[in-house]
Amino acid sequence: MRKILFLMIFALIMAGCKSREEKVAEVIKQEMFKTLYDFESYEPIETKIDSAFTSIYTDTLALLYANEVSEMFNELDDAKMEYESAKSTMEIWSDSYSSLGVYKFNEAKKKVNDYIEKIDNALKRTENIYESIKKRNNEIGHSFIGWKATHKFRCKTKGGNFDLGNYLYVFDKKIETILHIEDMDNKNNSRLIEIINEAIKSDNTKEDIDTNTSATEQAASDSLSKALKGEI
Repeated sequence: MRKILFLMIFALIMAGCKSREEKVAEVIKQEMFKTLYDFESYEPIETKIDSAFTSIYTDTLALLYANEVSEMFNELDDAKMEYESAKSTMEIWSDSYSSLGVYKFNEAKKKVNDYIEKIDNALKRTENIYESIKKRNNEIGHSFIGWKATHKFRCKTKGGNFDLGNYLYVFDKKIETILHIEDMDNKNNSRLIEIINEAIKSDNTKEDIDTNTSATEQAASDSLSKALKGEI
């Protein structure tokens, strides 16, 4: 009788214990319920679970730093067309001696100089932020923090069409709290990762580029150049 009772209690305990996969699926489902436009259309496709460690790429502070750089690059890109137009205007009126010509030339020259100043300020700020990202990377180390899951799913958009999602979730050790969410198909998120990469790669440069240029300054300059070319 005792043996039967023990087996029944054991069975109840085991029934109440959820597997790691079940816990992850449940927490993700709860998150989907809060965020999806049409939760009823939500269809999980694939979930891969692995150990999660502290990482510069999922660190909130590092991502905030990278986002600041990204916004600066966006502002420069938005102003680039006006800069190119001002350069053309300077060329058109460069040989004019009329009052209108001189006015147009000086007005365009000011816009060109303002843009160059913006680039210079952005370069200095980017260099400082890259130093902060490098410092943060050295601080956080590589400690086990819980579990991560890449989750692919299908759901309907506001327009009623099915769309595919591909997200990264980082959970605490008990899989009760989501520590980080990332849309892996979002171009802006990919850009933040690239910016962080640009910052920390200078940490692996043992020597300065030359006597006047540090590795971090060179990395900031390279990033800015890529951004203006649309490569980052």
